[in-house]
Amino acid sequence: MPMQSASAPSRPGDVLSRDYRLSHAAQGYGARYIETFQTGYYGALWEKVEKPIVEEVFRSTGGSDLRCLDFACGTGRITNVAARFFGSVVGVDVSAPMLAWAKPCNNVCLRLIDITNQPLNERFNVVSAFRFFLNAEDDLRRQTLLAIREHLVDGGRIVCNIHLNATSPAGLASRLLNTVVGRTKYCTLSVDRMEELLAGAGFLVEKVIPYGFLPRPGRFAPGLCAAFVGPVETMSRALRMPGRLAESFIVVAAKSPSSQHPV
Repeated sequence: MPMQSASAPSRPGDVLSRDYRLSHAAQGYGARYIETFQTGYYGALWEKVEKPIVEEVFRSTGGSDLRCLDFACGTGRITNVAARFFGSVVGVDVSAPMLAWAKPCNNVCLRLIDITNQPLNERFNVVSAFRFFLNAEDDLRRQTLLAIREHLVDGGRIVCNIHLNATSPAGLASRLLNTVVGRTKYCTLSVDRMEELLAGAGFLVEKVIPYGFLPRPGRFAPGLCAAFVGPVETMSRALRMPGRLAESFIVVAAKSPSSQHPV
């Protein structure tokens, strides 16, 4: 289906130009993003670990008569996985360069729109939001969760991930580096903090799935690390490694009844 656009308040000097919403708006960003998840550590983590988890979550929450909204869909990596498990999928993003590289399935509609300011006036059974909440500002996190809640049917679910867990080895190292340099160079987010944000927006956490037990190595030995991602994950699960050591986690949370969370 063709991409649909909506006017977005993104003029120079607008608040949107200074927050995380437009961090992926540079020309060429879509191509770089796709390349990142096709090779090396990130490509292997996606294919061998994260994608199978996402498929299982969508399999258990989807259905041919159900609808999914993929928030901050970017190039459609998660969107097209959802398309296999839902009757229809809408992907929304504020980055035209990212959407330009998307190749949506037949049951997917992409929208260039910021639903935190311009609601779709539609309801969905599931809303996915991947690689967004980690780097977003706290106010934007809360604003986004409330917007997502308003786009869900009663009992609908949000499926989201955090890709640098604050309690993982890489997360601890990042927090130490932030302390040393005196600023937030690398964002981290813990399971506890994400659960607090979800609860504050009217969600009940149902499941937390930790993954990514092999720390990301940056640019070091990408081929070697890609080869070890799968085996390390398998071994870590067999040894029942504590989830707090995983670098990433996926959260599934249900929209609580309106009476419990008046808006």
